[in-house]
Amino acid sequence: MKDLSALYLDTIFQYGNISQAAKALFISQPYLSKYIKNLELELGVELVKRQVTPLTLTYAGERYLSYMKEIEEKYVKMKHEFEAISDFKKGRLILGINPILASYTLYQFLPEFIKAYPGLEIELVEESASEMESLLLQNKIDICLNMLPITNPELDYEKLYEENLYLLVPKGHRLHDSKYKEPKHIPFNPKFLNHERFVLLKPGLGLRRLTDKILDYYGVVPEIVLETQNIENAFRLSNNGLGLTIIPECVIERDKIQTEANLFTLGNPVFKNQVVISYLKNTLLSPAATAFLQMTKEKYMRF
Repeated sequence: MKDLSALYLDTIFQYGNISQAAKALFISQPYLSKYIKNLELELGVELVKRQVTPLTLTYAGERYLSYMKEIEEKYVKMKHEFEAISDFKKGRLILGINPILASYTLYQFLPEFIKAYPGLEIELVEESASEMESLLLQNKIDICLNMLPITNPELDYEKLYEENLYLLVPKGHRLHDSKYKEPKHIPFNPKFLNHERFVLLKPGLGLRRLTDKILDYYGVVPEIVLETQNIENAFRLSNNGLGLTIIPECVIERDKIQTEANLFTLGNPVFKNQVVISYLKNTLLSPAATAFLQMTKEKYMRF
């Protein structure tokens, strides 16, 4: 249970501006202004100091948020207790997941989890990494399967596994070398990638954030010829000569894809794709989320 009024007030406080807060909330500025004004009329107090820049909360506004936080914490505690009492005969897990992991990792443990807890209702939310962080902060998802980096300090995570990342250099490219049939560490200076054509995932996606970090590390400015939501699109287009790309090992390994492209690791130490379970820091996880976290960690401890 997330009270909208508390969410709206807290967002105004964070941004110090009605229009920026409304944009972050995906609502209109007039709607947000009217909502807060009606709330103030209902309570009989001013909640927002409008005469200062940036906007801030009045003492009453701060107390309102404090009370709403207590109410939310009690509601969550009650919900978790009822789930535990029912011994998972009823309950719900809202699982955020990176789209790549939804295709290449989820099948390895979700069926097992559902079999262990048949009374739980599972809802999957597939969004970009940035959107997933926002949903965790708003308590709109319980827990999230995603990749590092995680940018918000209010979130915590536990590592599940890591895998290699490969720079894919298609056959026919000037940097391609036919003698490298198997993956190996990059045999040339990565600075040679500057201004090369790249097929990348769209901004905000977890792998794109990691790719940007790697390219920035080497001072490489890519010529982006195409951005896509789908890692398989990026792989196939790059493999057919449209440009270079960076892909995780799972894309090659799961389907045993044959390619004449070079696959090069980067970095010293080597850059890895680190897969984690993330959640809101200093928050009591629901029994369902705790069970999911425990099962996935045990799954990867076996390897």
